[in-house]
Amino acid sequence: MILYPIWNQTPIGRIAGVSMSDGKGRRVIVAVLVLVVMILAYFFVCAEPLSTELSTVPRWHVGIGATADGKLPSGTALDGLLSFSTDARHGYFWPDGRIAFMADAPAAISDKFYVISAKDGTGSVLKVPGVSAGLRITASLPFFASGRLYSAEADGTGFAAWDETGNKLWLYTFPCQLSAFSAGDALAVGGTVDGWLEGVTPDGRKAFSFAPGGSRLPVILGLGVSRSGDWIAAISGIDRQRLVVLGRGGTDFRVTSHRYLDSDYREPVRVIIMSDDHHVLYRRPDGIGVWSVDGRVDEVLPVKADDFDVHLDEERGVAYLVARRGHKSEIVVFRLPAILLGRISLPDSSEFVRFVGSSAYVGDTAWLARFDFVED
Repeated sequence: MILYPIWNQTPIGRIAGVSMSDGKGRRVIVAVLVLVVMILAYFFVCAEPLSTELSTVPRWHVGIGATADGKLPSGTALDGLLSFSTDARHGYFWPDGRIAFMADAPAAISDKFYVISAKDGTGSVLKVPGVSAGLRITASLPFFASGRLYSAEADGTGFAAWDETGNKLWLYTFPCQLSAFSAGDALAVGGTVDGWLEGVTPDGRKAFSFAPGGSRLPVILGLGVSRSGDWIAAISGIDRQRLVVLGRGGTDFRVTSHRYLDSDYREPVRVIIMSDDHHVLYRRPDGIGVWSVDGRVDEVLPVKADDFDVHLDEERGVAYLVARRGHKSEIVVFRLPAILLGRISLPDSSEFVRFVGSSAYVGDTAWLARFDFVED
């Protein structure tokens, strides 16, 4: 509604050519003034504030190439070092764009350690960034989850945990093949092809065992564990498929919410519990579903994706979703639960996307760039 200045309005007392008495005219004036005051009060007192606009600011773009063996000059401070990894290259860099080193080989990597295949083809080598020497370990399929090193073991029916000195802490095996895995800081969970969820504590003990059921074929296709280890979300079953959320209740876990899905996936499905310990994101045919652990939120982001990752920027109250579909990828900015704020298409060559706070790091085997999200 546009409120014109009173000097541009039709004179009070002359409406549609009808003459009014002075008494009626005063009542009309009072009524109009009250209406104007009420409208102003709504817009300036009662109305909800609009969300602040976000924009992107490029910070730097650098070309990258393979360096020597990863050894850094003596005395180099490693504070703030960030890991980089694609299918064919790994390395480390600093937030200001300086490259620590890059190597032409795949690696399991975190910000503190990385694991590469031994040169003789047997086993792996655990290394610290900036140091050329490493520790020989027997892990054949190593990977990092929540900053901790694991490896697939027992022909896919188990996994092992390792410490930072290359010692195997424990090995946990399941009755059959694993079809899904996820880990938080305090809990690792495996999902099996016969539909069981089984949790493992940081010291290798069994935490719980649960079969969601409810489907003709009960395979676990997707699995997410919160960083706190208090929540577990899984996509289970074929005919019908179901989203199930488990919450910690004392020493065990119980179902806190669930819903049947319209999907009928036969391949692994991404499920993520966000760092707020409340919202669950999961793949669905019409976009990315947003569900709350208590089942009170059931929304969908209209973003088609085969795979995705998400980062919550708690300072700005927004989330950054990296959605991938085929060779295409994009960053989708949204406010929980499902309010889209904007989308940014990334170059087709983008193999690496990572967020730290409100900064996005994007790159491939030949280049690396940073841009920041800022409030206008």
